[in-house]
Amino acid sequence: MSKATSIVRMESFRNRTPRGRASATAARKLAMYIGYGRGRQQEQEQRPLRGLWHDEKGNILRHQEVLTWVVEQAKSQEHTYQFILSAKFASLDEEEYTKALQAGGNLFPTWRLMRHEDASYAHAHVLAFGDKEIRIKDPVFQEWCHQVRMALEQMQDQYLNRQQEQQTEMQPEQHLEMQQEQQMEVRLAEERSLHRGWGMGWGMEM
Repeated sequence: MSKATSIVRMESFRNRTPRGRASATAARKLAMYIGYGRGRQQEQEQRPLRGLWHDEKGNILRHQEVLTWVVEQAKSQEHTYQFILSAKFASLDEEEYTKALQAGGNLFPTWRLMRHEDASYAHAHVLAFGDKEIRIKDPVFQEWCHQVRMALEQMQDQYLNRQQEQQTEMQPEQHLEMQQEQQMEVRLAEERSLHRGWGMGWGMEM
């Protein structure tokens, strides 16, 4: 598409208390929000998951597995990174989001991803961890972001092309159905006319 319509957004925070101790509290709360939405934990756990968790290899994970991983990572890595990926005109699946992330290279080698459909646009949340603070204007991050976004744009174009092909394939079938319906209507009209003619003939004979 001529104008970029995909989104790659990042937010990050330190996994440290005000006194500098390692803490997984904020990261765990973020994972719970991604999984269940807002609210207290008891309220969250009464709802169904908003999607399925996937790792960087595309494997499906249980929510508890992801929470365990998040806590371990947050206690050993200084920063939590959250990414939101979206393509405005395409409903991409987890495999496609994973491929887009892989297109960025090894800046974030491991992550956990969940796709959401409960918003204006389908999107994916991604959690990753590291010891380095990532700045938006960092050239390395900018290149990663560019590659991921280009991959999303390409997949969105492919999605739109498939939709157009499906519509094109359906049009001849719909046209044929219309022709068949019209032919059926003509036959029914002829039969009704013939029956009326028989009725008139019998009346004249009587």
